Amino acid sequence: MSQALAGLMGVLVGSIITAIVTIYAERQKTKREAAQSDRQHERERRSARDTFQRESILTLQTAVSDLIKSVYAELDRLIAAAKDTGEWPARKWETPTAVGWSAALLLLKSSRARVFSAEIRSLAAAVEKAAGDSIWAEGLEEAEQHSRRLEPLLDRFNDEIARTLPTLY
Repeated sequence: MSQALAGLMGVLVGSIITAIVTIYAERQKTKREAAQSDRQHERERRSARDTFQRESILTLQTAVSDLIKSVYAELDRLIAAAKDTGEWPARKWETPTAVGWSAALLLLKSSRARVFSAEIRSLAAAVEKAAGDSIWAEGLEEAEQHSRRLEPLLDRFNDEIARTLPTLY
């Protein structure tokens, strides 16, 4: 009988140990799976964020380029008009280049709001300001002075984009 009791005790202890080990192993497995799921979710979130930023930055870059093109087109129109009349013309909203300016400006403003980089947003705002100052200038000298700021600002803007984009891939 003592052997039977010892055997029974051995089976009970073995069963308890097996149950404890099984529960511990399942908990560890659940923790690992949860951690892996969290890491996967974080990778997906980061990937979606990076994709959103790449698209936003590239859209902003296009808007800035379009704005500068429209500024140069409008300045060319103003300079030609000044040569014909001898006076710097007042800028009008009805000009053909005003359409390009307005579309580019609206795209710049909306896409700038989607860019997380404060430096890129700031440079885009500086380009916008210099562009506006150029075409709303009171005369040729003032327009030239403001437009001289455009290319260095555009270079800085594009340099900042060149530094930022690789981090998003």
